[in-house]
Amino acid sequence: MTSSHCVAAYLGRVEYGRALELQRRLVEQRKAGHISDRLLLLEHPHVITLGRRGSEEEILAPPASLKEQGIAVYRVERGGLVTYHGPGQLMGYPILDLRPWGGPVDYVHALEEVLICTVALFGVPGQRVAGHPGVWVEGVKLASIGVHVSGGVTSHGFALNVHTNLEMFSAIVPCGVPGLQFTSLERLTGLSLSLEEVARQVARDLAAVFRVEVSWQPPGVLVITEGEGPTPEGEDASSPRRPAAATLAL
Repeated sequence: MTSSHCVAAYLGRVEYGRALELQRRLVEQRKAGHISDRLLLLEHPHVITLGRRGSEEEILAPPASLKEQGIAVYRVERGGLVTYHGPGQLMGYPILDLRPWGGPVDYVHALEEVLICTVALFGVPGQRVAGHPGVWVEGVKLASIGVHVSGGVTSHGFALNVHTNLEMFSAIVPCGVPGLQFTSLERLTGLSLSLEEVARQVARDLAAVFRVEVSWQPPGVLVITEGEGPTPEGEDASSPRRPAAATLAL
């Protein structure tokens, strides 16, 4: 299935491992052509993730401290090094057919453009920094990007600090850069923004940048598959077939 349609869902707070498994399921569905593009928007409980080049030496907090604070650690297939995710940070996981976009570099550039457009709506002049994917404001990082591509389909994505507890980044050497400073939309604007409000703006900007039509699933619900499934055993293949749709409620 190739299309210019993307289904977005705001899923609220989702444990990292569960979101990771959901992405992997959707990637396989997208590769098989069973679904159109998807955009997952959510937040996580406290978690540290290590990308393909990440080292455990870049986790500064001792394991006992992480356990006491309830901070999980995952090694994952995305690009990049070590980062933190947690409450107040908007995660975006696009599951897209990358072929119309020419490759990962162009795709990351497009994601940066989406986020720059979004934060501009709230009066923040986001910028790119050559060699350091993400969105920056006067040398301070506002959003991170780390993606994975398998069989031409994307997963992982971006993290935009909306009202994140920025002190949590002190537990790591973020992005492999000692002393790297982070900021948030709340700190920059003084506004009290809900994640869902920002998520909906991100989806609008993704629609504009990627030139796709975005439709929304109800909050907390995501259709995993769509279209027609295989003919059940004993049923006439010429008869009307039931949709092969599965709904995940989070």
